[in-house]
Amino acid sequence: MEENNINIEEIMADIKREIKEKGLTGDMLSFEDVPYKKTPQAGGSVKEALDFLNSNYNVQPYKELKGNPLKVVFKKIIRKLMKFYIEPTVNDQNNVNSSIVTVLNGLADNSPEKALNKAETIELAQKELLIRIEKLEKENEELRKALGKQENV
Repeated sequence: MEENNINIEEIMADIKREIKEKGLTGDMLSFEDVPYKKTPQAGGSVKEALDFLNSNYNVQPYKELKGNPLKVVFKKIIRKLMKFYIEPTVNDQNNVNSSIVTVLNGLADNSPEKALNKAETIELAQKELLIRIEKLEKENEELRKALGKQENV
């Protein structure tokens, strides 16, 4: 059995050098804090994921045929024979995908941030209406007093 010589000091020196090059510090304790490029598939933002789904929900029933011309001919024949089965299935899948993307877009439109903004707007409108009600009640009271004075005269 061949013995592998592992130089731990060399590995640690490489790791420390890489940490210095990337500018990582000791206060970065979680993986979420380490900067890296996020993709929709790797946990990017919801907007990025929805953009990806919106542009890729429609599946094509066939891919481009490449390769040996003889194989391409056989593949075309098989495609024509299977067309009655493949195309309706793909169309059904596209309908399901479309419905799912529509629902996800609707859920994204009703995100907690938007709900919070709507709640804040409603609260402001409610405060304005309460102030207006107080002013109108005062005005109503003054008009009643004035009307009462006119009736007594």
